[in-house]
Amino acid sequence: MRHEEQGFNLIELMIVIAIMATLAAIAIPSYSHYLNKSRAISAVVLTEPVRTSLTEYAMMHNGNLSSVSNQSLNMESVDLVSGSKDVTAIQIAGEGANTVKVTATLADALGDLTWTGEFQAKTESMIWQCTYPSDTALAHYAPAHCEGD
Repeated sequence: MRHEEQGFNLIELMIVIAIMATLAAIAIPSYSHYLNKSRAISAVVLTEPVRTSLTEYAMMHNGNLSSVSNQSLNMESVDLVSGSKDVTAIQIAGEGANTVKVTATLADALGDLTWTGEFQAKTESMIWQCTYPSDTALAHYAPAHCEGD
């Protein structure tokens, strides 16, 4: 009587493990890049309504943005990022008579995206410029319209 063995031998198992390790080595960095890029995009999306509100505020107050903050606009940082795993805080700060900064802090210490808005009295509009610290990991993931400082 002949006895047939079932299962895999050690060589077959090692080949499967090697193939899986190779696939993981390729997939994990790609996934990490995708995740960090989506965090930066989330910052853009979450700050859009804030920037719109600030534009309306500037139009109603003749461009006076010096005293603007999260508290003065009743926009607490905790409420602005509620439910987001990508952005941990959004801070609003008046920088001058007609200038305001909106800073979004990204998760996992990626860095901050900052929008500086300047009210243009002639056109009654805001000009927004997006910047990020160029010495952080965010330099690889920031949206194309943002500039390193």
